[in-house]
Amino acid sequence: MSEFGIPYMGSKAKIAPSLCMMLPKAEHFYDLFGGGFSMTHCMLKRFSHKYSYFHYNEIKSDVVDLVKRAIKGEFNYDVFQPPWVSREDFFANKDSDAYIRCLWSFGNSQRCYLFGDDIEEYKKSMHQAVVFNEFDELAEQTLCFNKWPLIAQSVTQKRIYLRQKLEHYRVTKIPDFLHKYLSQSELSQLQSIDNLRKLQQLQQLERLQQLQQLQQLQQLERLEWLQQLERLQQLERLQQLSFYSGDYRKVEILPNSVVYCDIPYDGTKDYQNSFNHKDFFDWASSRNFPVYISEYNISDDRFKCVYEIEKIASLNPIETKKIKTEKLYWNGIKNS
Repeated sequence: MSEFGIPYMGSKAKIAPSLCMMLPKAEHFYDLFGGGFSMTHCMLKRFSHKYSYFHYNEIKSDVVDLVKRAIKGEFNYDVFQPPWVSREDFFANKDSDAYIRCLWSFGNSQRCYLFGDDIEEYKKSMHQAVVFNEFDELAEQTLCFNKWPLIAQSVTQKRIYLRQKLEHYRVTKIPDFLHKYLSQSELSQLQSIDNLRKLQQLQQLERLQQLQQLQQLQQLERLEWLQQLERLQQLERLQQLSFYSGDYRKVEILPNSVVYCDIPYDGTKDYQNSFNHKDFFDWASSRNFPVYISEYNISDDRFKCVYEIEKIASLNPIETKKIKTEKLYWNGIKNS
């Protein structure tokens, strides 16, 4: 889980401190392709001494509104219990609701629903149990209880307790209820698949395969990312933060400014037909203020690579992680 911004595809949240450190001081900091707000958030939290004013621009107005709502505290656990969003709800509302589109999409892609058909039922069951204390038959059979213990009363405590329980299943491959029926020596013998099958007649043992799947996939990501939204409520110096929603060329850049641009990466399938990289590079190279650009690679020799950092890139939390090198480019202009 990231410390900065909202859950967002292509977010710089994990490397934001390193990138922010590389940007020079000025009176104004502009985040022209602000996306999930991670860079502006990081600047405000850790590098506020470098700038007097902060400017966040994101072309999607409902994303800007989502950030504002988070800063106002609308997603605080004390006032917001996130309702379950089904596959049908997601596709019916994703185009008009940034909260649903960002937090309930796979990899925060804003396109595909978060869960597959095979696990959606389990995810909903766990969500309802954790958030609303509602235990359906599936939750009771899977967890072997229908009431949270005293040590797990808050949403955070429930998440931790649930994760520990699922880890127990993963390590022992034996649900808790079996300890009521079997001796220690018999439990030890259960490590064999053949012996395990002999106990199929025991109530709930059929849930073991689902439990093993749950420990791999049940991370309650929505609730962890809700904490990420909640962090924005802690922001200070809000009077020095300005919001914009529009084309990067329409934002007025004041004197003594540093501009950061996390543009859609060239060749990225999601943007290759909707963002004109040539126009952007022409714009950036002709500015009379410093422009810094994040990309994997810019072949245009008008821009100089000033920093490189490796980043883990993977949409699927259980697949092999990919290491990519993020680069920070500069248009060569210094503030006078």
